[in-house]
Amino acid sequence: MSFILSSDSCCDGFKSELKQHNIKYLPMAYIIDDVEYRDNYDSDEEYTNFYSQLRDGKMPKTTQLSPFETAEYFEKLISQEKGDIVHLALSGGLSNTAINAKTAAEEVMAKYPERKIFAIDTKAATQGQMYLLDRARELRDEGKSAKEVADYLIELVERLHHFILVKDLFHLKRGGRVSPAVAIVGSVLNIRPIIVINHKGELAPFDKERGSAKVLRYAVKAIKKYGREGIKRAYIAHADDIETAQELKNMLIEDGITDVTIGYIGPIIGTHTGPGTLGLVFEGEKRLEVDAHK
Repeated sequence: MSFILSSDSCCDGFKSELKQHNIKYLPMAYIIDDVEYRDNYDSDEEYTNFYSQLRDGKMPKTTQLSPFETAEYFEKLISQEKGDIVHLALSGGLSNTAINAKTAAEEVMAKYPERKIFAIDTKAATQGQMYLLDRARELRDEGKSAKEVADYLIELVERLHHFILVKDLFHLKRGGRVSPAVAIVGSVLNIRPIIVINHKGELAPFDKERGSAKVLRYAVKAIKKYGREGIKRAYIAHADDIETAQELKNMLIEDGITDVTIGYIGPIIGTHTGPGTLGLVFEGEKRLEVDAHK
């Protein structure tokens, strides 16, 4: 391989599949009832069990990856593998994990000046992060260098769209994301907020729609409106709602988006979105510039 490809576990791929594709990963942590768990998920059962706990009222907490443990991870990769490192980190607008990865990369490169570490803020999470990771893998397997791939990813990050279709308003309320009044009114009226990951990598309110069917149609229209001309590829993320994810996939295929990948929203992001949330990721011309605090 021309370089080492790496990510934190928030890319939400099955870990055996990452290993199969020679992608290294650093597991992130979450806490339930004061017990820390690492995201090494590698089966449907692990994801569904996590969301069952949320539905039963558990309120997990998440932690960020520190510069120290990330530096340890990079040093281990350098000792075990040849080549430079391209590392994809969870959005800096959602966590300090990306900033800490850059700090760790600088520290480790100072100790190993002959090795380069490209720590990239993906401004993404879950299947958006996986979208970028898959593109990086394709280029790596074509023989591109670490710098060539890093430069490409930095450009791609700035035109990748993420639409998030939230279902569990009460879970957002518990996490402090919406007020109790908004949660109650929204649930009674079946209003579904539509959130994007903006140009800073932050969650930003964008729109709202009433009812599940209209929300899915909204997603299909969004890819028509904001997607690149001739777009064929999209990724769908789901928080334990494969049926609705498949329904959206079928709608996209009918509309000409023929290369559609479905994957889970894992415990790190699922902690904050709750069960039933969907995400749609696709390439556009430029990321949406939306105020995260409007």
